[in-house]
Amino acid sequence: MFLSISHVFLAVLVLLLSVCYRKSRNLKEKLWWIPITPGYPIIGNALEFADTTKTLETMNRYMLKYRGCCYFTLLFRPLLLISDAKLCEWVLSSTTILTKSIDYQFLYNWLEGGMLISTGSEWRKARRILSPAFHFAILEQFVEVFESPTAIFLDCLRKQVDKDSFNVHPVIVNYTLDIICRTAMGVDLKVQEESQNDYVAAVDAMCKTVVERAFNPLKSFDIIYRLTPDYYREMRNVKLLHSVSNAVIQKRRNEMERQKDTVESVNDDGTKRKMAFLDLLLQSRDEHGQPLSQEFIRREVDTFMFAGHDTTASAISFVLFCLANHPDAQNEALTEIKEVLGEQKKISYKELQQMKYLEMVIKESLRLYPSVPFYSRKTTEEVVYEDGKVIPEGVTLIISAYAIHRNPHVYEQPDKFIPSRFLNLESKPFTYLPFSAGPRNCIGQKFAMLVMKFALINVLSNFEVLPSNSSCEVVLSAETVLKAHNGVNIRLKSRT
Repeated sequence: MFLSISHVFLAVLVLLLSVCYRKSRNLKEKLWWIPITPGYPIIGNALEFADTTKTLETMNRYMLKYRGCCYFTLLFRPLLLISDAKLCEWVLSSTTILTKSIDYQFLYNWLEGGMLISTGSEWRKARRILSPAFHFAILEQFVEVFESPTAIFLDCLRKQVDKDSFNVHPVIVNYTLDIICRTAMGVDLKVQEESQNDYVAAVDAMCKTVVERAFNPLKSFDIIYRLTPDYYREMRNVKLLHSVSNAVIQKRRNEMERQKDTVESVNDDGTKRKMAFLDLLLQSRDEHGQPLSQEFIRREVDTFMFAGHDTTASAISFVLFCLANHPDAQNEALTEIKEVLGEQKKISYKELQQMKYLEMVIKESLRLYPSVPFYSRKTTEEVVYEDGKVIPEGVTLIISAYAIHRNPHVYEQPDKFIPSRFLNLESKPFTYLPFSAGPRNCIGQKFAMLVMKFALINVLSNFEVLPSNSSCEVVLSAETVLKAHNGVNIRLKSRT
């Protein structure tokens, strides 16, 4: 009996492998126009992507060797890695290649059908409803909301003054999450005042889970992943994240019902609170004129919380790292801040728009350290690129923003921090992608830029940012959001 079962299992395995091999061969025949990266039988190139600290280096090497596009596999899963500007433009501008790759579905337990991972009519519905939340009139009033969490942030940084070195990223993560909570949800969850915040820890764990599953051929299969301890840890984190969001949404819904005020509400201290992202969702109606469901609202709030705070924290951290190691740029940014603000302490939306050099500093840092180093789509049907060149159904397309930004054929001295390159830079379309591009570009990029400018103005006005006394090199880790594996280590010296 045991022998016969073994034979059946072996026969099924051989059949599956032969089907996968035949499918792979057919794909390669259709992708004749794309260079193939050699890999191992069955697992393909999985070993080269096992270490997240080597992922970007590997992608960059591929892109230089194969001139902007190559084909590789992860356990028979077909992928195209792309940094060629023309092909990037075609993919990101396409109205048919809008489906995110399977990697984004690893966020499904948390975000469910949120705008980041949804597609088709669900994605269009969310985009239509949420776009008004990022109108400049809404963003302008958020600037005032930034003040309180920024004051707490500066107090946290003062505790680090004159230390030989410290990792600034965890402090900034709490700060940006605090801002997102106050602007997206309209609440203060005290995230900067608690040394160990369960919500922050759960978000961080979810980000790591996504990347681990994306590049682990076995964990990418739900049936296998559900048997691992990681799955049960994820479920605990999801339960915590959803409970926080649901509690805040219900609290805000009750407040609005009591006050019958859908534009501004009153805080506990009697001051008026500006309209939050959550308020807009609670006011909105679907195509049938009905209020949006609790589930829809929660998943969009969760999506904004995830996509908004971690990416912005990464960006601010790397800007400070760049300025610490380029004092001339820091001095020029500080000079601009003093010229624009003069003697006044309060920063307005108008003044944030006038910080042109600071904006170039942010852009150059995002070029070197894009918060989302690569994006991916999936073909849901066979598509024709040009001249009869096709991409079959079921292929994952990875756009490597990191590789594009460091391409010596696009940017002179690509590995150097030169903010002034954006002064007269006439960049080719789709060669600068820190916020992606096309129909699925980042809806919150203007909001993120405001937060970054506001934070940096306050940091530079209060502290001189200096390089760490230890090594100045950062070891980049390509997680869901770009991180420094060894921390973003700097020093601070008070300016007062």
